Amino acid sequence: AVDFMESGWSLKRLIRTILTSETYQQDSRTTPEALEHDPKNELLARGPRFRLEAETIRDLALASSGLLHEQVGGPSIYPPVPENLLTFNFTTIPWPVAQGPDRYRRALYVFRRRSMPDPVLASFDAPAGDVSCVRRPRSNTALAALTGLNETVFTEAARALALRILREAPSQDDARADHGFRLVIARAPTSPERNALLSMVASHRRDLAEGALDANQLLGADTGTAPSLPDGMTHQDAAAWTLAARVLLNLDETLSKN
Repeated sequence: AVDFMESGWSLKRLIRTILTSETYQQDSRTTPEALEHDPKNELLARGPRFRLEAETIRDLALASSGLLHEQVGGPSIYPPVPENLLTFNFTTIPWPVAQGPDRYRRALYVFRRRSMPDPVLASFDAPAGDVSCVRRPRSNTALAALTGLNETVFTEAARALALRILREAPSQDDARADHGFRLVIARAPTSPERNALLSMVASHRRDLAEGALDANQLLGADTGTAPSLPDGMTHQDAAAWTLAARVLLNLDETLSKN
């Protein structure tokens, strides 16, 4: 607090000081002895473990997939939203949905109406704009899980992540699984994790080959948003890894701090 005053009340410096401190960067893992000595963590010997804020979850998915557009400044962008949200008193609200790289700008630039909470961010407890927010709640609902799996920004991120894995990793699926884990949660998978992911990819490939799943629909061909595939890559491969990417982007470890 004293440093905050003496540095000219610079919020940027304060935030940087907190985030780079050893206390803030504590690991959530602890020992039985430390837990017994300080069960409520009043001495800050370990870090808290909680779900990331709504904006960070969105930006994390875009960054992992390679879609994040890092331009600084400029006007807000209009994200995709359900059509029924745009009808108010029988009048349609103008909502020019962003296209191209602007579509994937950071959540800081997402346009929000005070009378219309953003459905993606609100599902992860982002506050509405009609009242001041002193502290954000952290809920744990099925709606948040469904948002991470099915909302437009996350399905497009999953497709892009799948193609990034296929482009950057060798042709073997085990190497692709390792690369996907590193892109999303910055570590290699354990053997059980790798085997579970590969088993899921193999199962989806069978479903796609038998027609139980539609590769074109999974890749967005029905909406005109299907990305171009890397050379030598089949639609079935891309679709199978898109489903795997959806899992990686929605892991508890992906969405949680520490």
